[in-house]
Amino acid sequence: MQILLIFLAIFLTSVWGSFYPYTLPVLALISFIPIVYILYRDRKKEFRPQGKKYKLLEKIRKKREKIERDKHKHISDQIKYIEKVWGYTKEQNSIITKFIETKAYMELYNKLTASILPQIITLIDNCNEREQKGCKRDVSQRLRALTTLMKEEMQKSSSEKKEHFDISLEVCDQLLSKQYPN
Repeated sequence: MQILLIFLAIFLTSVWGSFYPYTLPVLALISFIPIVYILYRDRKKEFRPQGKKYKLLEKIRKKREKIERDKHKHISDQIKYIEKVWGYTKEQNSIITKFIETKAYMELYNKLTASILPQIITLIDNCNEREQKGCKRDVSQRLRALTTLMKEEMQKSSSEKKEHFDISLEVCDQLLSKQYPN
């Protein structure tokens, strides 16, 4: 239907132009203004579904992102506090940095923030207050155990990602072979 209207407009314009050729520039200007407006309006529009299900999904997505940001801040704050008050070796620092950047702490989050990191922080604070010499060994030992745990978790999460990718490829291959058999 739209194509028919376009050809009808072209036909009427050519007939009009053959009888009144001096009015064609005016018609071109009059048609140019709405074309520019429509193109500008369509370009400015973004895809925003207004359905209730879409809004609910967006709300859930934003809530999950906020929870993830809060978790990241919480664990980062605890690790930065330990770094500021006690410090890490270069190797520990690189492992911890990778651990935080890759967000490999998702499985261990509750264990780290509720148990392991607060215990290390308390031990460090007590050690610094009393200036005990024997507790420095305990803190170093716990930090080594923590970085070992972080290293294992990063390896585990990277192998899970690779495994997930391999499974996804296999599923895709199977679907394609069913869809397009040789």
